[in-house]
Amino acid sequence: MGIENPKNEIVTVETQVAANVDTALAEWKAYQEITKQMLDDSDYQDIKGRKFKKKSAWRKYARAFNITTTIVDKEIIKTDKGQVKEASFIVRATLPSGRSADGWGNCSRSEGNKSHPNHDIPATAVTRATNRAIADLIGAGEVTAEEMQSQSREESYQKAKSKLKKDVIDV
Repeated sequence: MGIENPKNEIVTVETQVAANVDTALAEWKAYQEITKQMLDDSDYQDIKGRKFKKKSAWRKYARAFNITTTIVDKEIIKTDKGQVKEASFIVRATLPSGRSADGWGNCSRSEGNKSHPNHDIPATAVTRATNRAIADLIGAGEVTAEEMQSQSREESYQKAKSKLKKDVIDV
């Protein structure tokens, strides 16, 4: 049984699968080689003893693979006084072949450490969405440093909250 390709040639299924495997392996090797040669220590953040790729790493991948990114959707929630409270973005990363992947990112005031919330909250949300879209598109399947930062802050907040409750009970 054969499959017609755009040139109207008959290609056996086995050949088609082999070509896809070869292409996939070549793309994965390119990703690994780019990681070795383009990324340095400044592209990683150590969180709880593990290294996570930062924004700079994902932008290097975008440049190396000629990936474009576009904001597909966004929602910015503000307080009555106009201060940004929360932001969510959906970003689409696209290869020249047309293949694409969407990434979702969110950031809120509850994460703390946002001295300029009207800028910091949307910027962090769009960075998370962009990183995730690029990671999904190239098949890295990794959690980015920006995502881990929010989880780390949430864990710190919960620990502090528990300690405060314990201290209040002990008094």
